[in-house]
Amino acid sequence: MSLMGHRFVHTFHVARWLSTNARGEHEYSAPEPHACRYQGSVKRLVAADGTDATSEAVLFTHVKVELRDTVYPPGADVKDVGAGKQPLRVTPLNNLDGQLDHYEVYL
Repeated sequence: MSLMGHRFVHTFHVARWLSTNARGEHEYSAPEPHACRYQGSVKRLVAADGTDATSEAVLFTHVKVELRDTVYPPGADVKDVGAGKQPLRVTPLNNLDGQLDHYEVYL
């Protein structure tokens, strides 16, 4: 049983990264809708190599999102390519039994 599943009241879309051609252009799948909890949250993220970024929101979801995927937050127009965001970090979290419960996707 998920610790957060009952709080997934929003819907976001994810376009999966498929490939990159020789010109560096990325190809994505059609955006798929998924349940989530969306929370605006400004947070500074620091990587192991010392680079940092500032996230503006976090998505809590059961769906695994990769860093190359494009995420359309709740309310974003999936037909507008500029409305999609690349995740800054994806963190898997476990439940009390130590099994995968959900993911935190920082945007």
